[in-house]
Amino acid sequence: MNGYMGHILYVDLTESRLRTEDLDPDIARQFIGGWGVNARLAWDAIPVDADPLSAENAVIIGTGPFSGTIVPGSAELSITTKLPLSGGIGTGCGGGHFPLMLKSSGYDHVVITGQSAHPVYLKIDNDGVAILPADDLWGKDTYETVDLLRERHGLCSVIPIGPAGENRVAVSMTFIDKGGTLGFGGLPAVMGAKNLKAVVACQGNQPLQVADHRRLIRAVDRMIEKVREYRLRPKLIEGGTFAMTSDWLKAMGSGSGSWESIHIDTRQALACPSCPMADKEVKRLREGACSPCTVYMTDFMSQDESSADSPLDNHNRAVNRVAVFNRQGICRINFNNVLNLMRSLFEKGILTTEQTGGIEIDRDYETVLKLIDMTAKREGFGDIMADGPLGAARRLGPEAEKHAIHIKGCSPFIDPRSDSMNSMAFAQMVHPGRSNYACGGVGIYMQERPVSQFVHHAQRTGMSDETIQQTFTDELFNTPHLTKHAEDWYSLFNSLGQCHRLYIHRFHSMDSCLDFYGAITGEEIDAAELLERGERAWNMQKQLNVRLGFGREDDAAPEEWFKPMKAADALVPMMDYYKQRVVNRADTERMLDEYYDARGWDRDTGAPLPGKLRALALENYAV
Repeated sequence: MNGYMGHILYVDLTESRLRTEDLDPDIARQFIGGWGVNARLAWDAIPVDADPLSAENAVIIGTGPFSGTIVPGSAELSITTKLPLSGGIGTGCGGGHFPLMLKSSGYDHVVITGQSAHPVYLKIDNDGVAILPADDLWGKDTYETVDLLRERHGLCSVIPIGPAGENRVAVSMTFIDKGGTLGFGGLPAVMGAKNLKAVVACQGNQPLQVADHRRLIRAVDRMIEKVREYRLRPKLIEGGTFAMTSDWLKAMGSGSGSWESIHIDTRQALACPSCPMADKEVKRLREGACSPCTVYMTDFMSQDESSADSPLDNHNRAVNRVAVFNRQGICRINFNNVLNLMRSLFEKGILTTEQTGGIEIDRDYETVLKLIDMTAKREGFGDIMADGPLGAARRLGPEAEKHAIHIKGCSPFIDPRSDSMNSMAFAQMVHPGRSNYACGGVGIYMQERPVSQFVHHAQRTGMSDETIQQTFTDELFNTPHLTKHAEDWYSLFNSLGQCHRLYIHRFHSMDSCLDFYGAITGEEIDAAELLERGERAWNMQKQLNVRLGFGREDDAAPEEWFKPMKAADALVPMMDYYKQRVVNRADTERMLDEYYDARGWDRDTGAPLPGKLRALALENYAV
């Protein structure tokens, strides 16, 4: 199997038992790898009635056929589990060295079940796999855990959990090697419930066979040439995502717009294996507040702070706040949503200092740090915040629950009132399991771009001429149809093991994917077939959650979105992408109808129809 190691590692933590099975070639062809094969394995590995924090739940780690090769940006790892925040089965993805290390040790996928009686970590090495004691690591933060395990095992990649995961915090998340964000929805809480402190993949010596290495090198050279010609690449490498968005920040009046020189002076570019863009970073604070301090980040943008007296100290405090989130293992998106909810409830008098333990809920720098620590430890009021927007609101009562902004229990990443009801905002509603903040982008992340740019990116990513005619007019696009295509493309990338971050995604196209896929696997297929495999993987993710009882009502837009948002001296309603009209509840329900029709799903239930399952060869997974 060119592009694959051909093995799945099964780990039972309850019995401390390890076994290896061959990867079924038919499953690999059907679902490609990564999150596609993960979803297929989850169908058998995760019982319908399993509690997310039980021994019966599984943690499934997966790589794709691009993983471990020289394809630019081929460092995406997929992890599937039943998530405590949504109660759904979701797959999170993150970049780092883990896919390369795992495949070099001889495995494409790992399935972890059971629950250890004491803290352990899993070490995967081609010289032997072992479940090792982690009592000395328990209580360490994510950075400390990675450093100690690297000292112990040399060249390796680490997926750790911090205190939040140990304490089964639903708004927890983690990182691959400190930098690759992973686990939106509470993956670390699942690992903590299993007493699994970390998974370590050591650098092995198992060779990865590709079908035509000369063809692969030629295809990579062509893409690297495009990368070198990208006019903004020097700016990205120097300043990261912050430099690429600094003009937006200044336009919005953000104080962080004045930090650009400070940011560049403290930043070092960080790249995943095979990535020529290096949009991650290490921040080293050498002077001013919070220094000395070293922080690893997926990105640094849209961070703001104004509590200090100088731009340097405000910058450093913002960096330090990210460091505290990351070390404790707390998801910034979910935490900030809960914090905003608590502030709103506090202002409305629904929440009192008696309930918060005397804490005045606001965004004061010291208060936020204190609440992060309390949430990670589940201490005092932090125990309530740890359950996420819906869980926390429910614990405070029916009146609080009315104000919670969530989709399937998770925080939205994009509020369409401040943005628009575009494909990325809509994609949040329909994502199975809610394990990702947004996946409806097709290379465009800015407002009021002409339709021609969307058409260009749709063509680049393999949309058929017929679908283009159904999706676009000269002046508008159909958001549900565009979302469906973007999801299938995203699904394909995650199954291949290919990073979909903007600054590497922009260089990939359907043509390049077909070239890479043929060179690596030796299988020659057309664009329609490759994209269909992405669609099959997406529908497999959907069926996992249909089987759990998720339906159309779970895809509905949050009620708060239909209430105008306060912005400066105005009230801002939710509007369509081109700001031509206000979007109401009837509009979002109509959009769901159109999306289900485009997907071949039932309008009433949101479940794939029998004809769609047959067309995708998924009849055996009917619910």
